[in-house]
Amino acid sequence: MQRRGFTLIEVLVAVVVLAIGVSTIMYLIGRSTASISTARGATIQAYLARDIMVDIENKYWHKKDEDIKKNGDFGDEFPEYRYEVEITDNIDEKAPGLVQVDVTVIWKRPGAERRFTLSTYLLDFTR
Repeated sequence: MQRRGFTLIEVLVAVVVLAIGVSTIMYLIGRSTASISTARGATIQAYLARDIMVDIENKYWHKKDEDIKKNGDFGDEFPEYRYEVEITDNIDEKAPGLVQVDVTVIWKRPGAERRFTLSTYLLDFTR
């Protein structure tokens, strides 16, 4: 008499292979979710840095340097982010009035801090 079906060992091997496959997929989904979160945060940092830089440029060109804030946060909308501004005057003797502006946006995450710095140079010939 010939029996049809699978042996116990065949079923166990199939279950082990299936478990390995499912656990690998779950691990990869978790890693990709973490990568997406990091990419999203880095994109927000770049946009926030550019926003602060545009504000600084506008105040600089309108001769309102005293209104430029050296550090701050982004309020309740982006509570995990804060910024620091560093302005270095007269960085080159050949170009008096050349100013370097560095805007650093700090993203405070659980267990880590990520910094993004955006730099530009401003030259006002009337100063």
